[in-house]
Amino acid sequence: MKEIARHNDVNIYAPDDARFSFMKSPYAAHKTNSAVDIYSGCFGGEALSPVDGRIIDIRSFDTPTPFKGKDSKEYLIAIQQGKYVIKIIHIKPEVLKGEKISKGDRIGSYIKNGYFIFWNDAVMHVEVRDPCDYLRASNNFQLSPRIKWKSLPIGEISEFDCVVKEVRESYSLLSAPFRTCGEIGGFPIDSGFIDGYISSKKDGHFFGILKPEGFFRPEVSFLEITKENIPIRSSGIAFCLSFNEPRIKLIPEKYGDKPLNPGDKIHISLGILS
Repeated sequence: MKEIARHNDVNIYAPDDARFSFMKSPYAAHKTNSAVDIYSGCFGGEALSPVDGRIIDIRSFDTPTPFKGKDSKEYLIAIQQGKYVIKIIHIKPEVLKGEKISKGDRIGSYIKNGYFIFWNDAVMHVEVRDPCDYLRASNNFQLSPRIKWKSLPIGEISEFDCVVKEVRESYSLLSAPFRTCGEIGGFPIDSGFIDGYISSKKDGHFFGILKPEGFFRPEVSFLEITKENIPIRSSGIAFCLSFNEPRIKLIPEKYGDKPLNPGDKIHISLGILS
C-alpha cells in the first residue's frame, strides 16, 4: 500500500497496482476536491482498506437507476480514525460494525450498480468526513494529493502519440509517453497532471489539472483524436494517475462500438483555457 492523499492527520493509501482519480466524476464531493476514487482489481474482487481505524457504521440503499435484473444495492462503510470518519462507497462490506482494521485489510468486494455507466471500472470512493455528518453527498474536507512534484512541461496544449494496447466492449486503452513525480505517473499539461474525463462534446467534462499548488478546472478549448489524420468518433477520453504505466481510456459512443484495433497509432491533441 502506498499513500495517495491526506487530510490533516488522516492518510489514505492505495494498493501498489492501483490507479486513482480525484476529478473523474460528477459526484458532489469530487467537485469540492474532497474525494478520491481508487481503481484496483475487478468487480467482485477483493477491496482493501485505504486507512486504519474502527468500523462505526455500515449501511445499504437502492440506487436510482439499477441495471435490469442485477443487484441495485449501494453500500456505505464508515471508519473512525481519530476525530474523523472515512466514508467509503461502492464496496459490499465483509466486515462488522465495531471491528478494528488496518490499511490493506480486506473490507469487502467491488460492486456495480446504477451509479455506474458502461465504461466505469471497479472503484472505491473515499472521503474524509466529520463524524456528525458523513451521510450526505456534499463534503468540503479537501484532500491533498501526495505527489512528490518535480518540473513538468509548461503549456496549454498537449500532444499524445498513442498506441492502442487493448480493445474492450466498453473502451480502448491507449499507451503514450508519460511523466512521473516520485512513484506516481500521469500525463502532463500546464505544469501539472491531467485527471478526469474529457468529453468529445463541448460540455459534459469531469476533469481538471493537479498541480503543486492545488486543483484547477480549466475549460477545454479543443480535443482532436485522429488515426492517420482521420478523425475518430468517440464519446471522449479519460485520464487517471497510476503507480504503474498510466493509460488513456478512449470511450466509444455506445457500448460495443470498436472504432480501434490493437496496434493502431492514434494522435490526441488537447487544448485548455487556463
